[in-house]
Amino acid sequence: MSDVDDNGGTLRGLSSVIILSQAFHIGGYSTKFFRLSSWLPDSTIQSHIPWQRTPSFRQAAQEARIGPYSKHKPRPDTLTHNSSSTEDIPSYVLEYAPLVHLFSGEKFWPCDIAEHLVHVTPYLNYTQIKATSNNLNLTNLNQLNEYERGRHVYLTSDDNVEARPDWLGGEKNIPDVPEEASSRPMSDEQNHQKPLASDGTSQIHGGRSDAPAVLVVVDKGNGIVDAFWFFFYSYNLGNLVFNVRFGNHVGDWEHSLIRFHNGKPKYVFVSEHYFGQAYTYNAVEKIGKRSDRKISEPTNTPPSKPIIYSAVGTHAMYATPGLHPYVLPLGLLHDQTDRGPLWDPALNTHTYTYNHTTDHLSPSSLNPLAPTEWFYFNGHWGDKFYPLDDARQYEFAGQYHYVNGPLGPRFKHLGRRKMCQGRFEDPCVVHEWLPPERAVGGELEGQLEKWEGEGEGEDWKGDERDPPGLEEGGDG
Repeated sequence: MSDVDDNGGTLRGLSSVIILSQAFHIGGYSTKFFRLSSWLPDSTIQSHIPWQRTPSFRQAAQEARIGPYSKHKPRPDTLTHNSSSTEDIPSYVLEYAPLVHLFSGEKFWPCDIAEHLVHVTPYLNYTQIKATSNNLNLTNLNQLNEYERGRHVYLTSDDNVEARPDWLGGEKNIPDVPEEASSRPMSDEQNHQKPLASDGTSQIHGGRSDAPAVLVVVDKGNGIVDAFWFFFYSYNLGNLVFNVRFGNHVGDWEHSLIRFHNGKPKYVFVSEHYFGQAYTYNAVEKIGKRSDRKISEPTNTPPSKPIIYSAVGTHAMYATPGLHPYVLPLGLLHDQTDRGPLWDPALNTHTYTYNHTTDHLSPSSLNPLAPTEWFYFNGHWGDKFYPLDDARQYEFAGQYHYVNGPLGPRFKHLGRRKMCQGRFEDPCVVHEWLPPERAVGGELEGQLEKWEGEGEGEDWKGDERDPPGLEEGGDG
């Protein structure tokens, strides 16, 4: 399969990706291309939000953020216990929340970010930060930004990760199977993809996990609402190349994005390592009523929730079960997904709204006292990559056994115009059909994702991916 792409599929000003330019049929399934929408005259669009990072915009964003956090100058947008600052989450966002199939043989399950903080100690590179080591929590995590703006702070495991302490595995957070869950045949109208089981039946309710997901809703104007669903794991188990494992790290943030237009789901993005895939909403597998129904139409059918899949170990997200190969400079790797425990993140989630132009996060009215300080932590949610004189570490062809822990949700390009999470100028392909499933041991067909690798594991830098409050380049 060979995809053609361009730099379309973006929001301009407050407009969005709904104008279909062309559709090509390549490699057995269709690929859509989108260009800038023109719902509003350019002059109207430009008068609302200057998407271009002009000096005046950067200055305004910096002033809105009030500089780096200081205990002597607290930021007003982190004072969360004020119900007047809460906003409602649109009902359709929860109605069309994704369901996640975790891998049946997973060893590292979803985890609670609050519990994660109990088992880590902040380090500035490899030096312990003792001042906050004993009381780290979600309401004071941003205070670590006092140390080199937080960008070289690492939440380092108190335990030897190779001893596999229980908190890394999160086994207690395996989603339950709700008592009211039922199975029934799935009609083509309810699920125009393959059935979820060989007998044509499916669990139509996901289970609840004790590990809360994080929902961040971004209203981008003109009826466009982006719902980012973030999933946290305390450990990422890397994949094997020539029977050697690369890419382990403490802390793991994955996400899916559902973009709505006037209350209707239109597109879905799933994160895969440093890249990801975007699809039309009609393309993805789902359970329940069709998304093109009228909102006011009475129905007893559950909502048409999209189904996504979490890969074993790495937790990379995909739209189909099976094998998902990708290429590193040193060889071929693959992720694997299947129809393991079905997780409904909406049953237990921290819900927020976010203004991406002012870098302001607010708890929603569903949880008005939810802390927001953790969101502004600029550092890494896991260990810094171990030096080569550490017995746990090795390196081959520029790739490491253990790499850096990730940055948090604030650094996942929440202000993106396109569906993809890359730089604004990067191409973004929106698929109209799902790729064919690849069975274990089957032939690899089509174009593989190529990942240049990140060596020791740094997130790639780019001012467009950083929140507007950070100086360009993100590392100061």
